[in-house]
Amino acid sequence: MKKHFLTSLQFLACLLFILPCCSVYGSEDQPFLAGSQLPRFTLPAPDAQQTLSYLGLTTTAPYTISQIGSKLVLIEILSALCPHCQANAPVLNRLYQVIQNDADLASDVKIIGICVGNNKTQIDAFKKTFKVSFPLIPDENMAIAQAVEVKETPTMVLVTHSGNVLWSHSGVIEDFDGLLKDLRENLKKP
Repeated sequence: MKKHFLTSLQFLACLLFILPCCSVYGSEDQPFLAGSQLPRFTLPAPDAQQTLSYLGLTTTAPYTISQIGSKLVLIEILSALCPHCQANAPVLNRLYQVIQNDADLASDVKIIGICVGNNKTQIDAFKKTFKVSFPLIPDENMAIAQAVEVKETPTMVLVTHSGNVLWSHSGVIEDFDGLLKDLRENLKKP
């Protein structure tokens, strides 16, 4: 009886990690409406000088999106264990490289990944396996995911410095050129 209970409990725990990332794949669902305000949340203190420099932060304290030194922030909400998030990693890596190689974009757009339900070991393994260069921020207790009411991973949301939502997408990005075009067009907006 005890063994059956533990097996059932393990199965339910697996479902909690798998279902959120499998409910949407490449959909056009928009979890955040353009023009809405991203709920406020605090990100943990940067764990490396490279993150501090990239985000334009002046202190190693916890911070908010409004403290990131750029006009726009592309937030990817992901799980290191989600196969769709893993499939999306090369797309975001490519976008990061394009942004870094364009002087105008590099100063005005930053990318961060918020890893829901993942610990440091899982995040480090994801970062190494998929060669992720942009900051991956832990949300092990899922407080940020709950604050923004994200329902599935991966979810991307493009916000202004003040948290105004410009664009969002759930699932794997299948149109890289469209994503880059949207990013450039949103950067031109006042």
